[in-house]
Amino acid sequence: MFFFGVTLLGLGLIWNSYFPMNKALWTSSYVLATSGLALLVLGCCYWLIDIKGYERWAWAFKVFGANALALFVFTGFFARMISAYRVTGADGQLISIQKVLMQNVFLPILNPIDASLAFAVSFILLWLFLMWLLYRKRIYVKV
Repeated sequence: MFFFGVTLLGLGLIWNSYFPMNKALWTSSYVLATSGLALLVLGCCYWLIDIKGYERWAWAFKVFGANALALFVFTGFFARMISAYRVTGADGQLISIQKVLMQNVFLPILNPIDASLAFAVSFILLWLFLMWLLYRKRIYVKV
């Protein structure tokens, strides 16, 4: 895995000088480079977890992976709902629940870029907790 990861990453970086990386277009140089990075990360995880036996650090990945389908569906639905559902703000304007949370919880204590990061981390931690509840009860959503 490491060999092919380094090879693909190297090919992607070389090919970038002839055909620039562009995520939006999924150019071949972008695909080569990101595939190489993915193989390197997968190889590191395999080496650390399966070969060396260091599993505790990957607990969150295990919880998320046990119900990956439920996580994908519920987070997408939840994100759309807090963006689409509107409530009346203090000035009488209709604003999304996401904006209410940002303005009243995160922006008063953090600058905008840190508030955005805190919102994203809070979203992930909320779903980690909810998926942990399912994991603890041994409830697995499957198709």
